[in-house]
Amino acid sequence: MMTRTLLALGLSFVCLASTAAEPATKPAGLKPGDTVMIVAPSGDLDEERIELAVERLKELGFKVIVPEDVYSQWGYLAFTDPDVDAVFPSTGGYGVMRMLDLLDFDKIRDNPKVLIGFSDITALHMALAKKCNLVTFHSPNPQWGLGSDEGFPAYNAKYFWRCLMADQNDGDEGFTYETPDGAPLRVIAPGVAEGTLCGGNLTLVASLTGTEYELDTEGRVLFLEDVRESPYRIDRMLRQLKLSGQLDKPAAVILGQFSKCESDGDGSSLALAEVLLDYFADATYPVVYNFPAGHVKDNATLPLGVRARVDANQRRVSVLENAVSAP
Repeated sequence: MMTRTLLALGLSFVCLASTAAEPATKPAGLKPGDTVMIVAPSGDLDEERIELAVERLKELGFKVIVPEDVYSQWGYLAFTDPDVDAVFPSTGGYGVMRMLDLLDFDKIRDNPKVLIGFSDITALHMALAKKCNLVTFHSPNPQWGLGSDEGFPAYNAKYFWRCLMADQNDGDEGFTYETPDGAPLRVIAPGVAEGTLCGGNLTLVASLTGTEYELDTEGRVLFLEDVRESPYRIDRMLRQLKLSGQLDKPAAVILGQFSKCESDGDGSSLALAEVLLDYFADATYPVVYNFPAGHVKDNATLPLGVRARVDANQRRVSVLENAVSAP
């Protein structure tokens, strides 16, 4: 059962991992008056939700562009347009992997901008990290967050704007995530470690394994989440990461929300908790579970490419530096 290790009993350790890689390029922090372009590299637009997102962004003082031909404007124009300060993919879904070899990474590298999103956008986060060494943001998107019928949840807004806004990144103090009421972090393997954040949706991380966009997890803090995948599929994807060496030497692992990933309860499959324990219970690095990020209402923004600390002993995840630069 999950409880046999979730109490964080046993030996603890501290690992301050480091890599020789250059620090990632940080995009300029956002401020009122900046221009956000909403693009659609993945799923279809929900026009009503996008209209709500546009309205709310404008209320905050942003200019918003939704190109008439939103699907074709994404790659080249969004990052090279000098009038655009941030690129907000509308939603996840499917499609980003099909376009990776069409992107001009040199132009993107020379025009760093804020890029947000989660789910299928993980492929974009991974590609821009590998090819451009660019900090990006695993976060809510316009369709499932900013454009939610009930409004942008306060928990999401807190970390979204904390990571992106210039006026909330004056200095370099970092911050520690709070967890929503009644949803504390669980501990699978104890310890304390620091490293650069990477990862995202497990399906995309596994799908890009063996490609030029594959994650380099050594000495890094690996974040994983997923949705609507049976435990046996989670097992298969984690096995792929293990066989490829990506679970050998991360500094730490943060397991987010695995929404609607439970077995049907007929005993024909391992439970999700059993699968996660099988891979991480004996880890020599800290592993926490139930972090509030993924396909859920409470979806905290994670700045990929900046240093973070996982303190499993105290059940804390912290970002150690600003993720944006002074404009």
